[in-house]
Amino acid sequence: MSLLAFVRRNILYYRRTNLAVVAGVGTAVAVLAGALLVGASVRSSLRALALERLGAVDRVITTARFVPASFAADAPAAREFGGAAPLVAVEGFVTHQASGRRASGVQVYGVDERFWRFHGLDPQAFALGRNAARGLGAGGVPSVGRASAIDAAGDIETLG
Repeated sequence: MSLLAFVRRNILYYRRTNLAVVAGVGTAVAVLAGALLVGASVRSSLRALALERLGAVDRVITTARFVPASFAADAPAAREFGGAAPLVAVEGFVTHQASGRRASGVQVYGVDERFWRFHGLDPQAFALGRNAARGLGAGGVPSVGRASAIDAAGDIETLG
């Protein structure tokens, strides 16, 4: 018996097993290709969301300490990219005045009108009084963990 005849008889004898293997491999290839397409789509969507959230931001300068507010105007990035806006970001908590309930791990941002102008938005549309009623709930008051760190900053007077 020749090798070709042997292979042909083997394929015919084990045809059910061979069909199951071919079907399994086909299914695995389809699943992996689908996962690759979905993964690429999710990656693209997450990238688009991140870029959308950045808005007009091209570069970020961060420090562990506060710097003078004039640094935003004097920074090399302000001259190179046409503008800069200062931002204070600290982790704090929100206390509901009526019930005393707290939500911890809340990001508290300190911005002024330069931030809204930098992004091409109207500063009056984002006044704290309006956002406190919507974002923090009625009677919600944001607080930061270490008020002494904010008081030590030369240009930051209050955060409330």
